[in-house]
Amino acid sequence: MDQPWLTIMLIMAAGALALGVAILRDALRQRRALHRLGVRGVRTRGEVARSARREGPVVHPPQVRYQAPPVNNLDAPPTQTYRRAPLNHESHPLHAGIPVVLRYDPRDPRRVVVVHTKDGRPGKVSYSATANMTWGIFFVLFGMGMGVAAFL
Repeated sequence: MDQPWLTIMLIMAAGALALGVAILRDALRQRRALHRLGVRGVRTRGEVARSARREGPVVHPPQVRYQAPPVNNLDAPPTQTYRRAPLNHESHPLHAGIPVVLRYDPRDPRRVVVVHTKDGRPGKVSYSATANMTWGIFFVLFGMGMGVAAFL
């Protein structure tokens, strides 16, 4: 084999491309979960009040706590505290005490989706569909660039 670097570079390019595609598929699935709200929504902060739990054969989804306007007075300031299960709770793990960024439906503040989670504990993974999308695009372009550079 006269050029082992070519083989190594092509394998690394294929690996980077495959990793980028896997990250993009996951990020697109997470972003599609945001469409369940149906509208752009109003952004607010909250926290996970209760983790998912099992009681007999029933599995209860995690609940988030956040503040939004009262249902009957949507022009009021966001002083009403809600504790609801988000529409996209299966998109990522939610554990009690984790701060989250949410979007709620301005016509019905009880409908909410999780946009971003941030776990401050060391070694724990945060979730952000936009950040995952950016990393996926980076790895796809990096793999394609390595593949092209291998033949130049």
